[in-house]
Parts: sequence; C-alpha cells; structure tokens
Amino acid sequence: MNKLRLLIAAALALTMLAQGGPVHAQDCATKDGFFVASLNGDIDPGAADFLSASVDGAMASCAGHFIFILTTNGGDGGSMEKMIASLGSYQQWGGTFVTLVAPQGAFAFSAGSYIAEASTKVYMVPGTTIGSATPIVSGIPTGQENSTLRKDINAFTAYMKTLTASHGRNETAAGLMVTQGLSYTCVLASHCEALDLHVIDGALNATSIQGALSLLGAPESVHIETPGIRSQMISILSNPNVSSLLFLIGVFAILADVYHPTVVLSVVGAVMVAAALFGFGVFGASPFAVLLMVIGAAFIFLEVKTQHGISATIGVVIFVVGFLLIFQLPPSSPTAPTLPPVIFSEVPSISYALIAALGVAIVIASLYLRSIRQVLMKRPKVNDPSQAIGKSGTMKTDLPLGGKGVALVGAEDWSVTSAQELKKGDAIKVKEVMGLQLLVEKEQV
Repeated sequence: MNKLRLLIAAALALTMLAQGGPVHAQDCATKDGFFVASLNGDIDPGAADFLSASVDGAMASCAGHFIFILTTNGGDGGSMEKMIASLGSYQQWGGTFVTLVAPQGAFAFSAGSYIAEASTKVYMVPGTTIGSATPIVSGIPTGQENSTLRKDINAFTAYMKTLTASHGRNETAAGLMVTQGLSYTCVLASHCEALDLHVIDGALNATSIQGALSLLGAPESVHIETPGIRSQMISILSNPNVSSLLFLIGVFAILADVYHPTVVLSVVGAVMVAAALFGFGVFGASPFAVLLMVIGAAFIFLEVKTQHGISATIGVVIFVVGFLLIFQLPPSSPTAPTLPPVIFSEVPSISYALIAALGVAIVIASLYLRSIRQVLMKRPKVNDPSQAIGKSGTMKTDLPLGGKGVALVGAEDWSVTSAQELKKGDAIKVKEVMGLQLLVEKEQV
C-alpha cells in the first residue's frame, strides 16, 4: 500500500512539473516587439511543448515578431503538427512568425521543413540546407505497404504544398521535398538554390546568429529562449527507449526493496515507474503495448515466488513484445485525423540493442533476486518457538502442576507449562512447543 501511494505521489509530481501554468494573450495596443526562440534538436513532444510555451510568452509580452532559429533532422509527425498549430495560433493573433535556418551548417530536414514552410517568412544563412521531407509511415497493415505508403506520401505532399502556397512560395518545388526527398542548399547569399526556387523568402548575408537577427530587425539586446528543464524532461521521457528502461529499472527497484527494505529504493522505483508511464503517455504509445509491458513485469515478479525460471522467461518475452509494439503500433490518439501518424526518422538501431540488453538484465536480475530469497529462507525466523526446543532456561515464576508460568529461555520470556511442579529459580529445559507455549521439564544437574 505504501509503495502504491509513493507511485501515485510520484505520478502527480511529474504531471504538475510537465504542465505549465496557463498563459493568456494580452489585448495589445501595439505588437512591435521581438521574441526569439532557438531549437537545435529533434521534433518531439518536448520541442512541441517548448514552442507552445514560447508562443504563449510572445503573445503575453505583445511581441509581434517571433523568430524561430531552427536546426533539426526531423522527428515525429504528431509533434510537428502541434508545433504548426502553435505557430498558426500566433499568426491568427496577428504576429509574424519567421523561421531562421542558422547558423552556418544548420539544416531543417523532414518535419523541420514543414514547420518552416508553415511560417510567415523563411530565411536561411549561407551554408544551410532545407528539405528531405519524405515521411516514414508507421502501423501499415501487412500486404498494404505499397498502396498505403503511396496514399500517405500523397497526403503529405498536398499538406506541404498547402503550407507553402498559403505564404506565396513555390509549392511545386516544396512538393518535391516530399515525393522525391529533395533538399535545397543555400551556399552563399548570392548563390542560394532554396531562394532561387522560392521555397524560402530570403538569404541573409550573415555569418552568425546575432548578425542574422540584426538583419531581421531584432535588437542586439534581444534574449534568445532555449528549451527549459520541463521541455527537456518531456523530450527525454518521450523517447520510448528511455521510458522502457526506466520502467524496467523501477520495477526491479521496487522488487528489490522487498528483500532490502529501504525507503530510498521504494521512492526511486516509484518515481521511475511513474516517469516511464508519463513518457509513454506523452509519446502516444498504444495502451495495448504498455499493458503487455506491465503484464511482463508482473510475470517477472512472480518468478521470485515460483523459482522455476518459466515465469521470468514468459515475462521477458511479453515485455519485449510490448516494447516492440510501442514502435510498430500507431499512436493512441493521432493529433490530426486528416494526416496519418508518421515519423521522419528511422527507429534507431539502439532500440534493438536495448532489447538484447533488457533480456540479459532481466535474467541476471531474476537470478539475483532468487538468490536473495533463498538466503533469506535459510535464515532462522525471528520469535519462532521451535528454535527454543532443547534450550535451557530459568523459571521466573512458580509453576503449579499442569498450570502456566513464565520462564527465561535464551534472552526472551516465554509462557511455559509442565507435567512437573516447578519453583521460581529452577533450571529448566524445553522439550517441545505447544502452540505459543513451551513444554518444559526440570533440568537434571
């Protein structure tokens, strides 16, 4: 019960940390300030949270110009759609949303190119690239790979063209970023393929971010927002590899606490399990996949009692199947019903290495916990009356024939009875146990 309370408390704490306070847009007389945010990383739930909070902050401060400095390889489609929705709400509020691909060497690939094309304006600095927006579709039924993939690519092509055309840019060239995976470079401000094809609005002749911001009209003193602790935590926990590992470690921490009673292990285990469940929810993992992982953990728990190895083996198999289904099944609640659930980067090979590591870890941990149980079972039980048989003691009270008295046996007082009449101070010896009483006799000297 105490562990359950700790788990609930940990989950509530994580939820409170993940939720930001509501920020309301101001009724601004003027919207002439600048708000600058920078993201260098994957498009994931943490990135979506960061942009949403930044947009709220910009509207609350009446900043009519939002500059989003972007470098990304891509990410998941659901987070991309949330980010486009956030910047769309800013545009509807009356602000100008600018995506800046910078500094030199930066790129806006895959999901990042959709976000850029949804922006009011898109600018690049020399040495940057945009494009390669072909989605990787998840959850395609067996036998429908070709037809489903083609439909989904067509859907995202139309989506990209709509985003681009709504801001007066070249929808045909943007569409090729999806259908053919093309990318467009900007080598120099005067030699910029992306600008020549009009998939962006301008090439800035700047070598630094501050120089590019100055060319866009932002003051030198402008503060650049970066993802905070909350957004970083959401990004970390939304990685199914991390959440799965946290879940398993948390389960074993709680299980180990059964045999190593410490408050620390209980708290750590509860926090890890709660963090993992929160991460699964943010990632949009299928409830069925999460349920399989929970069932697998339950079988691993059962192994400590059965000690046959069968429960641990079943638990490993079920847990791994659930882990794999997290990547294979579509999210439980797609953010946009008009678009299929997609990712814009392959499932990393580390996921499969992690599966092997998890299997080994589960076997080792199961053997370790079994050995602990065997050691504990060999220990004498505390206050077990049978341990007193054959021991000597001293009567502390008189004991009438067939009556009851108290004797000191070892270091403890026991209720005793005897077929003999005994006096206080007599030396006695324990013959047998009768319930919670000891049957004693006078010890012969």
